[in-house]
Amino acid sequence: MARRRRRLASRVRGYVRGFLAFLFSNVGVVVLVIAYTIGGAFMFQAIEGASEMERVSNMTRERDNTAQYLWQNVTLTLNLFNETALKERISIELLNYQRKIVFAVRRGWDGGISSRQWSFSSAFLYSMTVITTIGYGHLSPRTSWGKIVTIFYALLGMPLFLLYLSNVGDLLANWFKCIYALVCMCRGCPGFTRRRVVHFRSQLELSDVESIERPAGWRQEYSGSEITPEPIPYVPQHRPDPRRDYFRSISLPQPSRNPRPDPIRGWSEPLPRPGSVSSDFAYVTFDVQTITVPISACVAFMVGYLIFGSMLFGMWEKWDKLDGAYFCFISLSSIGFGDFVPGERVYTPRIETSFIVCSLYLMLGMALVAMCFNLMQEQVLHYYACLKRVIKRIYRCKR
Repeated sequence: MARRRRRLASRVRGYVRGFLAFLFSNVGVVVLVIAYTIGGAFMFQAIEGASEMERVSNMTRERDNTAQYLWQNVTLTLNLFNETALKERISIELLNYQRKIVFAVRRGWDGGISSRQWSFSSAFLYSMTVITTIGYGHLSPRTSWGKIVTIFYALLGMPLFLLYLSNVGDLLANWFKCIYALVCMCRGCPGFTRRRVVHFRSQLELSDVESIERPAGWRQEYSGSEITPEPIPYVPQHRPDPRRDYFRSISLPQPSRNPRPDPIRGWSEPLPRPGSVSSDFAYVTFDVQTITVPISACVAFMVGYLIFGSMLFGMWEKWDKLDGAYFCFISLSSIGFGDFVPGERVYTPRIETSFIVCSLYLMLGMALVAMCFNLMQEQVLHYYACLKRVIKRIYRCKR
């Protein structure tokens, strides 16, 4: 019985560890952010939706009561030919109705007669703007519970979204660098031959230096990406020059003809054989961590995403291209003025879909912005390292 309990406990711990590892992986963080936003949408819809329905019901009843009172107590009791008395009585009733409208608007009524403000899609967009710190301001909680829940929801959601930006931004940056290397570092691109020759020459020089610095009696066997030194017996030969004996006792590494993929560096490439450097150009090798994407490519990618968003929202919301681009930039930069919000100006049957599309656009767009910032930061550091090497060389030449 005790063994079964221990086995069950160990299984439960294993499942919990696996579940937590999945949650904090790249896919798990994305799923967690989406689930957290959906849960927040249902929660805010339940809290604020009931209050909104009550406000709409009260204002509809006040409107009907005012119209009924004007018909029964004003039109039927006063003399219709007495224009002055009729206007005074109607003005008093309309002024009271206006005061009720102002009071209701201050408490969150949007002037509509249907409870569509806190629908699921609008609540989903509200949850997304809370954790992304955009905060359009077009929708805000009016109840005490709604305000309290918003505070704790933001306290937990903002660090979660920052974790999402960090993980997904790094993942997208690696993918973008791989695509950039495959597209822009191909064989047909200008300068490919020069880059390959420099690369192979540096590899040969490095292998020669390593073979010279290695002590006698050691030999490398090169296979794929692993290098395993194996000791061999050293048999000295009687030569007039001892250094010649030293160099003859060392065997240079021989490249493998069948390169194997490396899980870290992408593709592995055999070292070029002597006299056949041009024949090895078919192998394109690169390390993802050493690739730097130009800043111009990152800026062009972000501009393209803004243009795509401007066209999308211009088609859905009947905005012009400038307003759409302005809305996308204000949203992705987390400024969020709130002067342009999807679904505010026109009401169409597709407004629910528009809210969902806007939320997904923001979620993906902010991850892409984080990706571009990571790539531009790497490029700036690369420029700094190059400038540092140039300054060192200039300083050495002067000495």
